[in-house]
Amino acid sequence: MASDTAPLSASQGTEISARFVRGILFFERYVLPWIYVWFVYIQVSHAYAEYRNYHNPLHARLHPETFSIFCASITKYVLLAVLSAFTGIALFFSRQPTHPPKSLIHITVPLAMSYYVFLYGAIGLMPLELRENLLPLHWRVPAAVAALVLSIIGYAIALWGLANLGRSFAIMVAARGMVTAGPYQYVRHPMYLGYLFELTGLLLASACLGMLLLGAGFVFLMVTRAQLEEERLAEAYPAYRDYMRRTGFLFPRFGA
Repeated sequence: MASDTAPLSASQGTEISARFVRGILFFERYVLPWIYVWFVYIQVSHAYAEYRNYHNPLHARLHPETFSIFCASITKYVLLAVLSAFTGIALFFSRQPTHPPKSLIHITVPLAMSYYVFLYGAIGLMPLELRENLLPLHWRVPAAVAALVLSIIGYAIALWGLANLGRSFAIMVAARGMVTAGPYQYVRHPMYLGYLFELTGLLLASACLGMLLLGAGFVFLMVTRAQLEEERLAEAYPAYRDYMRRTGFLFPRFGA
């Protein structure tokens, strides 16, 4: 009989013990949701502070802000707050995985991607050359409108994917059931497609090199996480490979 701490086999990354996996799953289900509650509070606080600053006449005279910057900032904070709230609720009710994480990369990559959003606040610490809005002033309002539309589309797609995942949703790379309904009948990672729309909106709203660099890092983590998830699901469910041939990675595969 295998011991309680016997390492799980891993095709890549550092092997982890069964006891460590149980601890990670406990942390994911009972601790991470409270982090998302705190995250919602932070985003709502930022949105309220942004609103007060924008409508403060003295602040407006000292530090002029265009409507596009204000609109993009509020959109970012509100959408992150709402999506975080739904994420926390979903984690509370997630089912136990049939095939749990089996290497450290199945834990570190999704955690890095999930909390990468905190790095966006580092733009204010970057040199002026990296955080300067590169769009001409007369393009900033149209860009803010486009950013708002893209963010709403991204939020809707991500929420649609989350609703269809149901109790199969979680943070760590693991198999909790094969979902092919809703948006998953068209693409394998609709939530990530939604994140891509939201990121594009942020890039339009900020229009700075700093956000472009941070966005590139997020896309790298997102694609890596998606590939790890597909490998784990293919190991758990043989039918998943056929599903991969019928659907697109992030965008629908028309004519398939």
